[in-house]
Amino acid sequence: MRNIVIAVLTVVLLVVGYVQLTKLRLPTPGSEGKTAKVIRGDLTLPINATGEVKPAYRVEIKSEASGEVIEIARNAGDRVNAGDLIIRLQPDEEQRSVDRATQDLAIAKARLDTAKLRRKLAKGADLNIAKARVGELEPLIEYAKFRLEKIQALDASQRNDEELLQKDSDYRRQLAQLEAARGALQKAQIAIPLAENTVAEATSTYETSKSTLADANKRLRETDVISPITGVVADIKVQIGSVIQGGKTTLTGGTVLAIVLDMDRLLVQAEVDESDIGRVLAIAPEWAQPGHESSVQMPKDLAAAVAAVKHPPEITVESFRDETFTGIIERIFPEPRTVGGVVTYLVDVVVTSENRQLLLSGMRADVSFTSEHVTDVVLCPNEAIKEGPLGKLGVYVPKKGAPPSERATEFVPCRLGLDNGVYSEVVEGLTVGSIVYTKQPKKRNEDDES
Repeated sequence: MRNIVIAVLTVVLLVVGYVQLTKLRLPTPGSEGKTAKVIRGDLTLPINATGEVKPAYRVEIKSEASGEVIEIARNAGDRVNAGDLIIRLQPDEEQRSVDRATQDLAIAKARLDTAKLRRKLAKGADLNIAKARVGELEPLIEYAKFRLEKIQALDASQRNDEELLQKDSDYRRQLAQLEAARGALQKAQIAIPLAENTVAEATSTYETSKSTLADANKRLRETDVISPITGVVADIKVQIGSVIQGGKTTLTGGTVLAIVLDMDRLLVQAEVDESDIGRVLAIAPEWAQPGHESSVQMPKDLAAAVAAVKHPPEITVESFRDETFTGIIERIFPEPRTVGGVVTYLVDVVVTSENRQLLLSGMRADVSFTSEHVTDVVLCPNEAIKEGPLGKLGVYVPKKGAPPSERATEFVPCRLGLDNGVYSEVVEGLTVGSIVYTKQPKKRNEDDES
């Protein structure tokens, strides 16, 4: 009997202990849920695109001169000003071309001068002599004709046949001389346009010789290859001792000697998806709109351009993750690009921030355009926004008046505005400082079951 009593007491104690332990058991991890506060702030709705950092100007430097490279004055990475020497070529061949062109020009000048003198002679002395000869012979013809007709009018008994024959011969000779003089006059008149043509041909030859000499002098000057812009040397394409052919002697326009980049004015050429280009057009300044008037141009002064833009695009690059760059939309290309069935539009964004000197040509960049923006609004984390019992969007909050141990919640429907993927604008339903569940707590009975 005693053993039975002990056994019953033991069972009772175990049952009581189990009940007490169940009441005192700690909640399982995560059962309390996660909460966040509703805050006040600004919200931006971005349009994201990727692109490549490019200089505003990339100049491939060629030379019209031919010759051997005898000096390389700048190397890749060096900064140059417009007019600085980069490469020097051996000038001997081009100097010989100048000498030949100089001689040809002198010959052409002499021929032109001779042609002008002949034209002057044709218009002056030769023509006047021919006219004078005609003028001299015409009255002599009249006189010879008069004398012949006078003898012919006499009676046969009074007329001397020998004298008649002589007068007739004199008249005919005068006529022949007049015809010859008139032919000489016609020839002198025709010689004038011929002389004009000769002068024109000589003038053309002279002008061609002048151009040839000017080209030869230009090629001689271009044996000193200089930078046309201020920038940074990106690459030198030749070595000392290389022999290059000038642009005048090759179909390809000559050898590329060096590449210079204008790194003072950088831009990102972003590829904007066709679904987003409409919103980018809506926020782009007038000068960037396709089809804008030619009189509307982006200010050359970047500070003035920045002042004209409310929400400049933000640019980030992988090389400088902690840096944010800003820019201005300069141009939107109207022609789309289609690659693999994806349609995009190119948008040039000029980098305007002071830290732009960190960027290098060819870097891949992410560009964020601000399409919509609100300030000083109520913001709720997107993690907390759920679909409620009636299908409305809202949040779950701690139930008012319920003991914390019960972990009771209630649903608050909300009217939402802009959404940037992290926060949503709350137009109606919540106030700043409200506690919302980003992860709902487990009920007490759910803890018990677990």
